Amino acid sequence: MNILKYLVPYIIFSILSYYFAKDGVEHSSPVLFMGIRYIIAGLPLLMIVKKIVINKDTIILAILTSISSVLWGYGLLYVSPAQSAVLSYSMPIFSLPLALILIRERPQKEEIIGLLVATFGLSIYSIPLLSGFELEGSELTLINAFFWASYTVYYRKMKDMDPLIVNTSQLLLGGIMMLIVSPLFGLEMQLNFETLTDLFFVSTLGGSVTFILWNVMMKYEKVNKVTVASFSIPIFSTVLDSIITSDIPSLYSVFGLSLMAVGIGVSRLKGGVGKVKPKRQLKIVHKIW
Repeated sequence: MNILKYLVPYIIFSILSYYFAKDGVEHSSPVLFMGIRYIIAGLPLLMIVKKIVINKDTIILAILTSISSVLWGYGLLYVSPAQSAVLSYSMPIFSLPLALILIRERPQKEEIIGLLVATFGLSIYSIPLLSGFELEGSELTLINAFFWASYTVYYRKMKDMDPLIVNTSQLLLGGIMMLIVSPLFGLEMQLNFETLTDLFFVSTLGGSVTFILWNVMMKYEKVNKVTVASFSIPIFSTVLDSIITSDIPSLYSVFGLSLMAVGIGVSRLKGGVGKVKPKRQLKIVHKIW
């Protein structure tokens, strides 16, 4: 399967999501913002599939994705969208061993080398962030990356289920969980056009659509192939941030991101594409798209 038709839109929507989410959590409680985001993202899917599945797997998946999203939101309070993107994509560092432990998916030599090179680049990039509020935001974002890796592997574990049903269940269950606990973390939200725009984007193109695209890629491609390839998101996020702010990236950023790009290339040197043939689920995703 050629995952580029899913990876490219996933990359575009994910990059933009960092900017909309950054603005959203600065005007709202991150827990409340993400809870509403999940509900808005899940309801249109529910109208399509007309069912949700509540079992151990969907509950665990909802918990993992919710924790990841909340930590991502709090991290965005302290770091820029580009920094958040780069730090979030430490996720493959965790997904590789988790995939090996939980689903017995052994990485190829090229994937390991590519991941090591990309991780070294990430480490160099992170050096200027190791102080002050940026350090706090970095820590929250890195913990988010661990939970993101966890639910990525869990998606792969649930590959026999319809991606739409999985995402509908996960989004609605996660949204309900976050809304229930949101009074403990504050109910602040500025209801204006800007906040509603932020919510709309991160709930639709940056929410349900990206969740489905990610789930589909996990269904038909090895975890390590997809996660390392997605390192291109922080690269393009940094370029976009430089254009928006007119700030030239530091040498740490340039060198670190260059190594990440090399790591992506190395990890894709061999095939490793899953042998499972696309089924009806992919046709449904095309209709949504």
